[in-house]
Amino acid sequence: MKEFTIVRGLFDTRKRQLIIDEEFLKFENKDHTDDLFTIIPKNEIAGIRYGIHFIRGFEFYVGREYQIFIKTNLGKELKISFKLFYGRKLDKKHQLFCDIIDELWNCYFDDILNKYIRQYNNNEEFNLGGILFRDTCIEFDNKEISYSDLGIKKYNHYLIIYSKEDQYKNKMLYFLKDENAVLISSLISLISKNAVN
Repeated sequence: MKEFTIVRGLFDTRKRQLIIDEEFLKFENKDHTDDLFTIIPKNEIAGIRYGIHFIRGFEFYVGREYQIFIKTNLGKELKISFKLFYGRKLDKKHQLFCDIIDELWNCYFDDILNKYIRQYNNNEEFNLGGILFRDTCIEFDNKEISYSDLGIKKYNHYLIIYSKEDQYKNKMLYFLKDENAVLISSLISLISKNAVN
């Protein structure tokens, strides 16, 4: 179990507790004194998206908001976020974000990724983030790319899945906007690596 303290920003300076445990996620996201926490059991965690939203001032960027969205299998989302302005405590806040993400992967998303890897290895059909994984190819937007033709390019905030043979068969996914884009990135990286070997 790991505990983190989050201060959301200028207008919400209360120290909020985030607990990431092997069995549950608990976040102090409410303001009612008799009901402060949202608790999500591990077996109800189904998806994630995260990233940095840059805050624009009048003529330039003045800050950033670190955002993490945890989705349950009932379709509800828990938002964990905090802001910083003018680079104040940038290293400390960025490290906090990285530490939270690492712990979420250690406790929950490595297991979820492994479930999808097993389904892929067993030639089971499944849908992840709007991409249909079949026994020989992936399918999205009425396009098919075989696993041997599948390529991926990863950047800081997004990834591109593409066909090595047909440049018009591609899909861009943003880690912050598109649900489970980080899981798709890891899974397709493994598939592409195995297709080369």
